[in-house]
Formats: sequence, structure tokens, C-alpha cells
Amino acid sequence: MSQVIEALERDHANIARLLELLESEILAIGVGKTPDYPLLQDIMCYMTQYPDRFHHPKEDLVFAQILKREPGAHADVEALLEEHISIGLAGQNFDRMLRTSNIDSVKVRQGLGIAGAAYIRSLREHMRKEEKKLFELAKAVFSNEDWQAIDEAIDAIEDPLFGTVIAKRYKRLYGLITDSQVEDLRSANTDSK
Repeated sequence: MSQVIEALERDHANIARLLELLESEILAIGVGKTPDYPLLQDIMCYMTQYPDRFHHPKEDLVFAQILKREPGAHADVEALLEEHISIGLAGQNFDRMLRTSNIDSVKVRQGLGIAGAAYIRSLREHMRKEEKKLFELAKAVFSNEDWQAIDEAIDAIEDPLFGTVIAKRYKRLYGLITDSQVEDLRSANTDSK
């Protein structure tokens, strides 16, 4: 198996972590609290800059190769490719809402809550379908040559949040993610005693 699928699965795990953080802020909106707007903006900046621009094109290469090996997967591939577009647009829309909502009002928060919840739901479902349907299919039908062709076609771009060097913009976000992991470990250790 290729490092490509491992990298895509790692990206999904990282995106899932961000969606949990995003969801906690959306839930705060749901109970009438003011969200951490800078945090939401950092999350959505990352989501629209890295997954939408680099992760999804990698998946598109895998999907194209799947169609060469399994033409019967055409409907699943087309549906997921269309979702790449619609999720990208939804992320851009939510990001734009965050950047242009200068007034913190109940109406603004409700709109953000609705848009954020829909974005989270659609992205989680999208990743689940990719992993269960097409990633598993690729693992089953690809030859070493298929993986090599995809590897050679992919530009190596360093992840600005989960890579070896954390971009300045994401240092606070990275700290919150790693702090929450420490808290989760502490909770798990306390719960198991």
C-alpha cells in the first residue's frame, strides 16, 4: 500500500480533530454563548487553505485511478467529486460569514451556528464515505504501479498545522489541539481509576 492512502487517512484524522473543536464552538452558540471568533477563523482559514486546496486534489488522483481499475465505481466517485466542490463552497461561505460578521448578535450567532453545524455534518459524512467506499476499494484493487503513479503525480506540500513546522498563524490553534489531547488523556486516566 502506498504512503498516499496513509497520508489521506492521517489528514482525515486531523480534520476530525478540528471538527471536534469547531463543533464545541458551534455548540456554545447553540446555548447562547459567544464563540471564540478568532479560533473559528483560524480553523476555517486552515480548512479552506489546506484540505480544500491540497488534500482533495490528492483524493481526486486516487479516484481517477479507481475509475481506471473499477469503472463500476463511477457513481460513487462522481458523487464524492461533487461533494469536494460543495464542501469547499460551504467552507468558503462559512469562512466569509465569520470574517464579515463584525456584530456579535443573536441573529449572527444563529446563522453561524446553522452554517457551521451543516458544514461539520457534511464533511464528517463525506470523509466516512471516502474511507468506507473508495479508500478500501483502492487498497483492494491498486497495484504497486498504481500507487507509484499517484505518488509521482502529487506535489509534496507541508501541512501548515500538522506538519513538522507549524505556521505562525496556527500556533494558538495547535496549542489548543495539543492541550485538549492532554486533557483527554488526563480524563481517560482519571476515569479508568
